[in-house]
Amino acid sequence: MKLAVTIDVEEEGLFSGKYETRGVSAKNVAELPRLDSIFREWNIAPTLLLTHSVACHDLHRDLLLKLKQRWNAEIGAHLHPWSTPPFQASHHHEPVSSELIPRELLDAKLHGLLQSIRQMGITPTSFRMGRFNIGPEMFSLLEGAGILVDSSVAPMRRYHSGSDRLTAPADPYFPDPKEPCRPGRSNILEVPVTILPIFPRLDFLLERLPVPKSWAAWFAMNLGSLSAQPMWTGLGWLKTAARVHRHRGGQVLTIYFHSSELMPGGCPQHPAPQDVDRFLARLRDFLAWMHREMPVESLTLSQLAASFRKPTPSPQSAN
Repeated sequence: MKLAVTIDVEEEGLFSGKYETRGVSAKNVAELPRLDSIFREWNIAPTLLLTHSVACHDLHRDLLLKLKQRWNAEIGAHLHPWSTPPFQASHHHEPVSSELIPRELLDAKLHGLLQSIRQMGITPTSFRMGRFNIGPEMFSLLEGAGILVDSSVAPMRRYHSGSDRLTAPADPYFPDPKEPCRPGRSNILEVPVTILPIFPRLDFLLERLPVPKSWAAWFAMNLGSLSAQPMWTGLGWLKTAARVHRHRGGQVLTIYFHSSELMPGGCPQHPAPQDVDRFLARLRDFLAWMHREMPVESLTLSQLAASFRKPTPSPQSAN
């Protein structure tokens, strides 16, 4: 099985519901080296998905470039529209669905983010939308921006875009540009974070039940799914999710967490240093277990995209 470890490298405050436009702090980025012993022990090549607030900070750039080299990591893009210029007044409350942001403004924000990363000497080819807020409008812009792989879908969840992801595949797929949560013919590989229904096809059953969508989404998230996300799941359930995913034919296990979760006080679940220590211990134990049990090969998102692409046959081989 392939393993994709992705980190949203971003500013603080989002877990408390604050969506500040300017003057945001990203002190938590300095805590990323705490992952060094874990990543080097298990040969993890992570994908670091940067927001504009992080990419524009000179001190963060130097550290991130060093970590990229040390970990054989990839640096990709993570769009927070609320803190990425240009800014325009809106009567919608943050986080605004990408489908409600004018296309020209959304496009300008995306290119501003990508340009801030290019100034680090990196051309980003991987992407994740903030709050998993991906829709047809955003996806169509990615296709023209040089993005090869997206990781903005969380199956069995319903996020701020209002789009239901209950039946999204748990393994990488090429999506329908008009509905990124469904397989289709896009050239961009979608790598969903690994969350799966606790029983096969429970996701389709919940989607068809004659109950409010909010009820089905609550049940899917709280009772009906298995998550391989170490921030939100105990070690026993992490192992169960990985086993079930492999048993169902899963090829890729994709985990994610946030850089702010490495800083005491950076999220409500980690108010003290010992809370961060427990999270890091759980992550280390999970990676150790996977390498003993599976084993797994760590790839960045763009390496995964390359491995999923079928080579174009040459004229000679076609004859």
